[in-house]
Amino acid sequence: MFVALVLGSSVQVYSLSDHKDHGVHNSFENLSRYSLNEAGVSANNSSKAFAQQIMVSCHDVFASKDHCPMMALDELDNSTADRELVLATFLNLVRLFDEANYSCHHDGHHLGTWLYDYVGSPKEALKYATVHCGGSVYHGIFQSYFEGEQFSNNTLEKDQISIANLCPVGQENISWLHERDCIHGVGHGLIKLYNYDTAAAVDRCNEFVPLWAQSACSRGIFMENIEYFFETGEGDFDLDNTFSPCDTTVEKFASQCYYYYPAYYMVKNGLSLDYNLSETFSNCDNISPAKFSKFCYQGVGRLLETAAYTSPELAIAACYIASQTIYHNDCLLGTLKTIMKGDANTAVGFNFCSHSNLDFKATCYEIVGLWIKAFLNASKEEMESECTKAPDIDFIINCTNANQIITTDVPIFEPV
Repeated sequence: MFVALVLGSSVQVYSLSDHKDHGVHNSFENLSRYSLNEAGVSANNSSKAFAQQIMVSCHDVFASKDHCPMMALDELDNSTADRELVLATFLNLVRLFDEANYSCHHDGHHLGTWLYDYVGSPKEALKYATVHCGGSVYHGIFQSYFEGEQFSNNTLEKDQISIANLCPVGQENISWLHERDCIHGVGHGLIKLYNYDTAAAVDRCNEFVPLWAQSACSRGIFMENIEYFFETGEGDFDLDNTFSPCDTTVEKFASQCYYYYPAYYMVKNGLSLDYNLSETFSNCDNISPAKFSKFCYQGVGRLLETAAYTSPELAIAACYIASQTIYHNDCLLGTLKTIMKGDANTAVGFNFCSHSNLDFKATCYEIVGLWIKAFLNASKEEMESECTKAPDIDFIINCTNANQIITTDVPIFEPV
């Protein structure tokens, strides 16, 4: 069995184990925004040792546990004049969090906030942002940036604050994954800038030119709005309106809102995934217009992330509980892309696909192929080599021939 819990600022689904399988290794090891050397940081045994010591020291700290790693980094900074050592320790610490937990999203937020406060500018902080912990370091960077004194003193009107050039979109040697995570992080900051007015915040997302960038920005806004509700019981919600604020959001961004909506619905109503999953799916069915229901199903799939690591069969079976069979694959899609994004590892996707039913298996392997192709920047040879690791030999071709046109019309990869 697995249950939905509120831990820190995120809904997480826990099963019996809460550690990743360290026997699974990603063949693409250069997933950081920059490597340590490219960031101007010398990777050395001391930084790794410091990071490991911080992890051990903070593991059993219950009081202010969220802030323990940041306090430790500050202590390290106070004890040494070696800025490179501190930043190398930070990068190793994020990596260790990613390896040790199914979901270190909350930890990544806090570490991103520390990073921005430490280096003092978003441009410099982005050099050290990585895709580990689901890219949540980006979220923390921009939350701290938009909450900074330069804006709190009202020296600028909010609508005059430039956002379009904060992230390095379209620049050489910067992967699409990092671009999307960065813009998603801007969304996390925007809703704080606009004091949780989702309508005002998402309107700013139109300033990004690519549609995928507008989508990434809006998702950051709706995600942070829900996390704020988890933390405080507040946010941009009408407690008398079940589907608020999604049903009042402009249609262009409603699908992004409904993607995060199931987490809000379950926490608001005290529901759990083990006892109330059918009720949650039924609520998705009541969304009007009905075309947005599939995004709600995808959001339910997102909540099955941790169960999918330890028992993919259980997570897959959960998606088939829904009475609307046309949305089963949407739920599975939500789980698949979340575990791949959170783990930055193709092996976890292959494992999920190998346990999938035949009606989703081909699409599943094709999506993993898209991940390899689009986000890991794999060459043709690397892609073929990685796809041959698929456990179902008959579906290797679906992975190697992956393209952007697949059998579902749900956007495949978004920041989560």
